Amino acid sequence: MRLGERNRKRVTLRSLIYAAVLIAAASSVCASAAEFEFRGVDGKTYDLTRFRGKVVLVSFGASWCAPCVAELEALEDLKREYAGKPVEFLWVSIETEAERSDWTLRSFARDNRLTIPVLRDPQRAVYSRFSARTRMPLVVFLDREGKVAGKPHVGMTTPEAYKEIIRRRLNELLNEDIKP
Repeated sequence: MRLGERNRKRVTLRSLIYAAVLIAAASSVCASAAEFEFRGVDGKTYDLTRFRGKVVLVSFGASWCAPCVAELEALEDLKREYAGKPVEFLWVSIETEAERSDWTLRSFARDNRLTIPVLRDPQRAVYSRFSARTRMPLVVFLDREGKVAGKPHVGMTTPEAYKEIIRRRLNELLNEDIKP
């Protein structure tokens, strides 16, 4: 066997090992996603494992992000629409404590009439598992078993178009057709 051929085989083997590690890491994130914990601005700890049996929508955003603020109004509408269904809505601020204190986030929630729990991920420990760069709003769906369901949804369109996108995903996960 010549030296060039041997090096090509090593590169191919390394590539396969690297790909296997990436696949294992990705499936690990999906399997353990519901084990995430967030601290709420209400002082409570939100352990996502307690929502097993429900579909969970986790939206990551920031109070300074105009599309995120528009998204919150749409999510509040959807929360009312899905009342009585096994669905939980959570909003997670990725702002640091220096950018926004709990007090300012509570004021933000009050000013925007939010009933969705406002949680924190100031080091972006959870957020970074779904996006390597800042893209907001970023919505992650968890199925009833607590596993990440599909790719995250990124961005905000018009409120009605956005609600239709989210409604479709929720209905798929609920395995039923709910119309407003």
